[in-house]
Amino acid sequence: MVVERCGGHITLLFSIWKDSHLARLQGSRGAGFNIATGVEARVEFLSSNTPITEAQISAGELPDIPAGPVKSGVLEIYVEDMKGQEMKNSSQLYVDLVDELRIARLLRPEDSYSIHVKLELPTSQGFGMSAAGLLAVARCFSSITGKGTEEQYQRIAHRIERKHGSGLGDVLGMSKRGVELRLEPGAPGSGGKVENFTTVQPILVVWQQNESRHTSKYINDVQWQRAISRAGERSVTRLKLKDWTFERWPDLMLESRNFSQESGLQDEAARKKLLSLVRGEVLRLDLQARLNVRLCMLGVSATILPRRLDSPLTDSELESIANALKKAGIGVVETRIH
Repeated sequence: MVVERCGGHITLLFSIWKDSHLARLQGSRGAGFNIATGVEARVEFLSSNTPITEAQISAGELPDIPAGPVKSGVLEIYVEDMKGQEMKNSSQLYVDLVDELRIARLLRPEDSYSIHVKLELPTSQGFGMSAAGLLAVARCFSSITGKGTEEQYQRIAHRIERKHGSGLGDVLGMSKRGVELRLEPGAPGSGGKVENFTTVQPILVVWQQNESRHTSKYINDVQWQRAISRAGERSVTRLKLKDWTFERWPDLMLESRNFSQESGLQDEAARKKLLSLVRGEVLRLDLQARLNVRLCMLGVSATILPRRLDSPLTDSELESIANALKKAGIGVVETRIH
């Protein structure tokens, strides 16, 4: 059995690029960061099917007869949410991954596998769980077979994300560590271009537990697509004017706030309520000078970030905020930019 992990990804601002007929060229330009909390995958090779009929080697008078057809291997897939409950009807993502890996000859069709996926954050809340799950499982197969390159697996994961209408730029963002700026849309190595700088910062991710938003709700709506892309392009244009380094953190904080306002996303009732509650607790604890609260795209969720990277949030500060929000019924996980 092989065990691999992949952390989640949070987008703070973005524009939508999905008109290309090729999934590998679709995606987003934008900015965000990777987090340590994400998905753990366990994959075990079970068996390999043999041909239905054996090959027959002639003595030279007749052509050789190759071995008969081989049945495709079976997949045993179990997806577990952050509470330890089985997520039924969630296996198709991983069936599609295996199918694509078989087509690319990175897996043999006749081999059977057990796949166990454990999510550490909720889905449809802007934490990149589908991309993290695909990459974690792909890394398991890479470790088992020793075949292919990391970019090959990333491109396949990106294509499946687009097929399912989920993340636009999560896989591209996850191809780098730390804080990323996606300059061109697409899959890693297939048009997608991303820059990054690394930092390790303890943060909180928070979400409204009775709400969720699927990415397709917004990217397939013409009015939302126009508003999001207009705001996102303005922000990306300003962010790419200078080198993407540690010192650009205040610029990212400013542009993520601008994007939330200009796109209209923060005006949706559920997000507005969540932001008001979180900011209210921050003010009550007198921590507003130490941190920023920013929406995660595209859930009913937010992340609590240090105002300055050279002054990380302390354990006691994070604990105070987390406890207050949990009492208010908000989902909270402490993690770190990774």
